[in-house]
Amino acid sequence: MRDMRGKIKILKQFALAFILTVPVLCCAAIKGGSAAPASGKPEHNSEKTLRVLYWNIQNGMWAGQPDHYDAFVEWINSWKPDICIFDEGATIYYDGTHEHMPNEERYLPEHWGELCARWGHEHHVVTPRRPSTSTPYGLTNYPEVITSRYPIDSIKIVKGHKPDSVIVNYSGWFQVRVEGVEKPLNIVTLHLKHGKYGYGVPQDQRDASAARYEGEQHRVKELTCILDHTVRKTKNPDKELWIMAGDYNSYSRKDNFNYKWNNASLGFQTQDYMIFHSPFFDLVSECYPDMFCPSCGNLRIDYMYVSKPMLKACTEVYTKTDDYTKRVKSETTSFYIPSDHYPIVADFKISKMK
Repeated sequence: MRDMRGKIKILKQFALAFILTVPVLCCAAIKGGSAAPASGKPEHNSEKTLRVLYWNIQNGMWAGQPDHYDAFVEWINSWKPDICIFDEGATIYYDGTHEHMPNEERYLPEHWGELCARWGHEHHVVTPRRPSTSTPYGLTNYPEVITSRYPIDSIKIVKGHKPDSVIVNYSGWFQVRVEGVEKPLNIVTLHLKHGKYGYGVPQDQRDASAARYEGEQHRVKELTCILDHTVRKTKNPDKELWIMAGDYNSYSRKDNFNYKWNNASLGFQTQDYMIFHSPFFDLVSECYPDMFCPSCGNLRIDYMYVSKPMLKACTEVYTKTDDYTKRVKSETTSFYIPSDHYPIVADFKISKMK
């Protein structure tokens, strides 16, 4: 009887150990077994893996103008992405300056087709630029861009409505038909309002507006509108393929082990809305829950959210900077070279995109 009790105890301990280990094994499977976000550039087989690159390229890759984007193109070619998502896809300033360039002189967004062909992408879509009285040439400066090896269908441009749900930089919903995948891959691009103050608040009222977290409140309204006009239009997002990537200009409580804010801070409102009111998962946080992976200096404000099937299909996420993407302060402006943001690259196993 004593031997039998001993065997039962051992079995219980084994079962408990197995139960505690399963989540760790699942997480390791998502991360490709890595203990930290990968920084290398492994070989990429587009027949087996879909590689998606997101990057806010700061003022239409301002730093790339002097060499006609040669270094930028070389870096992208080194990754061999199948799909690229870019924020700030318009040329704005003359080389090395803050001086606005007239619309007719800007290389981007008009020549995105020519540029993305240099990394082998035949397809691209640029979101429209919203009319604006706050910019010198009458249009907002930050369109979003998607380029792809595969055909792209433009499903919806989300503009919002005045006065409260204006999408400051129009959001786009696109579908990409990935070879070898039966379902369409839905991609939502976005670039939410920046700043702590509310939309359209006069300069002398911005401090008071920021104290009331009106910037956060407007971003929540933007997200509500974007989700209402994209994923909430579908029947079963938990079984669909979705990526929602962009500069959210907001902070996640999942990173609060780094920020060390009061957990009740209203500064988390935007990301709380994504966490608690969307069907999506924060890919970087899901893959590296115990690590802080900044996307803009010492902040994380860029996110790649995905649906459950895409999370399960993810094999690796790359967030480390390299010799090209590490940002260096410009000597002549407040900008950075090559960008003030860092890229996110994610690999998805095509056979698991179901």
